[in-house]
Amino acid sequence: MESLLFFPQPLPDESLYSLAVRYHRLAANNSYRLTSQELFGTYSRTCGSILPCCLGALSQRLEEVYSVEELIERFTLLPLYRPFVNDAVYSAACIAMTGSYGTGLKMSLGITASRFLKHTSFRYCDSCVREDTLNYGAAYWHRIHQAIGTCICPHHREGLLAMTFPDGADWRRMLLPSEERGTPVMESLDGAAAAAVAEMQLWGLEHPRDVQVLLKGNFLRCRLDKMRFVKSGRLRERMLRAFLAPRLLCSARAAEFEEIAHSSDWVLRVLRPRGVVQPFKFYFLCWLLGLSLEQLKLFRPKATLYIGDRTGGHDAVKAAKEVCIEAHRSAFSSSGNLKCHEKPGYMWLYRHDREWLAQYVAAHPFVRLREASIDWKGRDSALAQELLIAKNKLLSAEGKPKKLTRAALCRLIANDHCFLKVPHHFPLSIALVDESLESIHDHQVRKIRWAVQRYALDERSAMSVVYRFAGIRVSQVPEIELQTLLLLWSAA
Repeated sequence: MESLLFFPQPLPDESLYSLAVRYHRLAANNSYRLTSQELFGTYSRTCGSILPCCLGALSQRLEEVYSVEELIERFTLLPLYRPFVNDAVYSAACIAMTGSYGTGLKMSLGITASRFLKHTSFRYCDSCVREDTLNYGAAYWHRIHQAIGTCICPHHREGLLAMTFPDGADWRRMLLPSEERGTPVMESLDGAAAAAVAEMQLWGLEHPRDVQVLLKGNFLRCRLDKMRFVKSGRLRERMLRAFLAPRLLCSARAAEFEEIAHSSDWVLRVLRPRGVVQPFKFYFLCWLLGLSLEQLKLFRPKATLYIGDRTGGHDAVKAAKEVCIEAHRSAFSSSGNLKCHEKPGYMWLYRHDREWLAQYVAAHPFVRLREASIDWKGRDSALAQELLIAKNKLLSAEGKPKKLTRAALCRLIANDHCFLKVPHHFPLSIALVDESLESIHDHQVRKIRWAVQRYALDERSAMSVVYRFAGIRVSQVPEIELQTLLLLWSAA
């Protein structure tokens, strides 16, 4: 694979698409297709995405000055999602971004289902453009400005502008910020929520490990407990909804915020995650609960409170906790083939040992034994009897013989040809139909026999006369076989 002769020096928080645009300008290429071939060795359709692919080829062309992991960490928004997915999903996302096939990548991270994609755009900050031009000689696309839910620049607290590409074009025009007209992404700039969310997302993008500490330490649960929205270990949903309702109405007047501000149902899905939690929703909920970025930075899990001189007491508590966990695990795993939520200790494990519970459930799927609601075997036998009767009717019908075809057989049974659409349920009937089908030769033989019997023809009859009476235009019956049929009829 050919190496690149040059590549732009990355700027702070620059996106991969911005680097590609600057390379396009320096190389004086006349189309994105040529730039894509030089950078990725193929025509990449994801270069303008927040999660671009073909990074493996780019790393090789850069002679591994930047590894794939460095490209992902420094120039894409995947680190923003890292704390909210498990290791398997994150590894699969990295593999997809390394190769050239990124189908399903955004779906695996929950971005597609979040309905935020319709509000995405290429965003920039006027103040950032001026500073970047002054400091670096050119404006560039900042990663954090492209994050879903970022409507205000976290550096200048100014509303972002969404650039409109000219003549209905898209990012393949290879433009930099402010080179075309931009429209504000917010109707007003009085949204404290948008500014707080932007700052939190910038911190989360740069410190994914610290966000993982928040999630593992049940940061939001601790906050709800302090606000007295948790009683006896249960969430007081009605009180929480009443508290959130007015704050949701005061959120920023931007498309992403308005998408979820009409209801608080999503809050419960963030607190009780079953899929991937969108970073924007997590940080927006932090603001709704009155949290600031400083409080996120200063949070320490409760487990760290036991570290110190009280090592003996801590060891005893830890040993007792391990014994309790092991007892609940043993009772749960030895309860037979029951549904998970019916086994003893399920709720305890769900609250205190959820990781082990998830691994156990994945390794021991519940097999639901269901009896077939329809007796397909009986239906097949009954249909085979109907087909035999239909076959006999066609063979014994008066008048000129009719050819045995699928259509002719199906017309004489109750369910018509419906069984042909599900052949795996009617193996006996399908086999009987296949055996009953008549070839052109066999049908003409039957018609000749009928004509010979009907019109008393003998071996002295001309073949043309026999064919005319039998209604045969193009014969498939050899002359010798026809003479044999006439002789047999004469002898009879």
